Amino acid sequence: MQINSDELSFLVGDYDVICNMPTVPALPAFSEKSVALLAALSRELLQDKRTKKNIDVMSYAYWIRKASLERIKELHIDRNYRIGRGVAFHVAPSNVPVNFAVSMTSSILAGNATIIRVSNKQFEQVDIICDALNKLLKSDFQNMRQYLCLIRYDHNDRITQELSNICDVRVIWGGNRTIDIIRQAKLPPRAIELAFADRHSVSVINADAYLELDPGSVAKGFYTDTYYTDQNACSSPRLVFWLGKKKDEARKRFWDTLEELVVRDYDIKPIQSVDKYVSLCALGMSGACVHRVSKDNYVVRVEVDTLFPELMDYKNGGGFFFEYLAQDISELTPVLTKQCQTISVLGIEKQQIMNLVLEQGVRGVDRIVPLGETMGLEFIWDGFKMVEMMSRFVYMGTYQ
Repeated sequence: MQINSDELSFLVGDYDVICNMPTVPALPAFSEKSVALLAALSRELLQDKRTKKNIDVMSYAYWIRKASLERIKELHIDRNYRIGRGVAFHVAPSNVPVNFAVSMTSSILAGNATIIRVSNKQFEQVDIICDALNKLLKSDFQNMRQYLCLIRYDHNDRITQELSNICDVRVIWGGNRTIDIIRQAKLPPRAIELAFADRHSVSVINADAYLELDPGSVAKGFYTDTYYTDQNACSSPRLVFWLGKKKDEARKRFWDTLEELVVRDYDIKPIQSVDKYVSLCALGMSGACVHRVSKDNYVVRVEVDTLFPELMDYKNGGGFFFEYLAQDISELTPVLTKQCQTISVLGIEKQQIMNLVLEQGVRGVDRIVPLGETMGLEFIWDGFKMVEMMSRFVYMGTYQ
């Protein structure tokens, strides 16, 4: 490998591990060793006092508990025919701190030797998880040490190409620009790639059903979906699509309750206020009929009279929402483009959205979840079944 050890910063693993990965045997999907390591990681994280201060690390730790992994294992009914593809090279995003561990988990369970390029941004969540992994790999799980390297390096096309040369799976998390840059590095002929690009998401709320619920609980769930990541996650709703008869009453209660929570818990930055104003002005200059209906910068709401595919080009973070008052669910269709990832729902059946997707043949929508659960950790993302995609299926002529 034409990479010097001093060009890489190792969070987990070392230079010898990364150089030897091309010759490491692939593991069966959901191997005992992989499940045992992740279950031990869960226990280690839950014992760390820092975890309690980081809800995303806590969620990750619960997600990889042994009971949880065994349940997921049973759902993969073809697991006995699957084995890792070889070396998986992941480029993690900079906007969701725990994402690197989620990607790593699928890769390990698929049976791959795994290299993760972690963002250069400093997050306590990364330190917590890496500290736990290092402790385990130096003690009870030395047999898994050869399968895992977490690294940092400054943007360097040569290093990216060298790591791509040895990989059988490349996983890119990030914006469209990041994907374009990484894709300049060629892949071996049989390697596959999963790319997770810029996306947007939507919430659909039935006003009448909402008014029957506890507004504080709903606000807390919506806050987690949006403000917890500064609305930077692709799953964070940008548009609130209202159905039902009592829309005005529901909207007032919904946004007033949310704003109380935001003012109390969210640290808004001046640049966010400026950016939201710029997005609003740009949308107005586009010719769209819009009305700002919020009173301050904590929760900026822009009511739109018409939904159109380009609307989400004017999205922003830190609490910037489009609102649309609908008479029928079919009015949502124009924004269900390829860029639409998640639809969260409150007061309507998820099957209604599924029916709309199937009947209209829309090119977007990969997830339909309850409001408050858009940040949930899953083994299916952006329409990819992660473990299946990162492993290969060995056909013997008898599988049904």
